[in-house]
Amino acid sequence: MKTSVTIKIDTDDLRSVTDTYLASLWHVAQANPADPFQHRDAGRLAEHIGREIISRFLRRTPPELWNHNGSTFDFHELVVAK
Repeated sequence: MKTSVTIKIDTDDLRSVTDTYLASLWHVAQANPADPFQHRDAGRLAEHIGREIISRFLRRTPPELWNHNGSTFDFHELVVAK
């Protein structure tokens, strides 16, 4: 059996879809058989979806704090010097 499946993706509505659905859309965009050198919208679609994924990841990922501190080196030198 051969069949075609059409999936409508509204890039203006990506913020409202679930993480699971967004991941599915990413796979759909990557599986798109359109030649990326011939079809500008194929790349733009993947970029829109990818940016939403990155945005969600960064929103939920706390920043690393205090990895670098102005006094860390000096403190280390004091400890090592003893």
